[in-house]
Amino acid sequence: MSLTVSVVYLTKNGGELFASSLEAVLMQEYEGEVEVVAVDSGSTDGTLELLERTAVCLFQVQPQDFNFGLTRDYGFSLAKGDIVVPISQDAIPVGTDWLARLVKPFADPQVAVVQGCDTPDVNTELFYWERLRLFYYTRDVKKWMKAYNNVGLSFTACAIRRSVWEKHPLGRVEMSEDKVFQRSIVTAGYKIHQAMDVLDYHSHMYNLQSLAKRCENEGLGWRSVGISYSLGDMLLDMANPLIWCALGYGVLTFKVKRLAEVLFPLVRPFYLYKGNKSTSCYVH
Repeated sequence: MSLTVSVVYLTKNGGELFASSLEAVLMQEYEGEVEVVAVDSGSTDGTLELLERTAVCLFQVQPQDFNFGLTRDYGFSLAKGDIVVPISQDAIPVGTDWLARLVKPFADPQVAVVQGCDTPDVNTELFYWERLRLFYYTRDVKKWMKAYNNVGLSFTACAIRRSVWEKHPLGRVEMSEDKVFQRSIVTAGYKIHQAMDVLDYHSHMYNLQSLAKRCENEGLGWRSVGISYSLGDMLLDMANPLIWCALGYGVLTFKVKRLAEVLFPLVRPFYLYKGNKSTSCYVH
């Protein structure tokens, strides 16, 4: 008998990317029972209307009540499936068998979580550093991956045994609730299976403001799971020769087109440090 599955979105002004993501989820070919749950926190761009006219279990929270951990817990609590599948509103599953392949490893009773694999859609316009897969070159990420045997858990697109989440709810978390959950379940001895061939398209385009915000919030999130990003880390990352060589290549070949791409080697480390050492709450 197939496991029942609940795909869970947290939405707010998801726009066209969310419409594409939802369409891909609803087209999944899975032999078991599937439901889609969405918790919206104040959309004003048509996302609510899209959800209301599709086969989705829609719930709403007030924007001021949103919290990454508590709202994620709320969405999971509303789900009825044996397996809950958190997915970002801007992640687009690749293929109609994405869900079936994501759930398949749960045939092993020791598997608590299956982690899918994000990949940029090369047919769309991409932020230069994401195209090169160098966005996460900094030492904060390396510290986390070293601590967890090169396994990183991301709620962009993964699958979780509901029974495991029930034992390890997230609680109030300002940022990086997926890393909080990873630390909790790994400490408890659970197994994370990496399904590197189960792909979803996921990438971002940044300006200077959105890049700074993203990196500052990442720094805050790392602090919540005990990862320190020091002044020395910042300076070493700013001086990383690989990044400056990649920037030079991008400039010479006209692949670097935006100010945020040019300043990325300085902006990312600086705002990671700022978020990790001084930011007290999520930057909106």
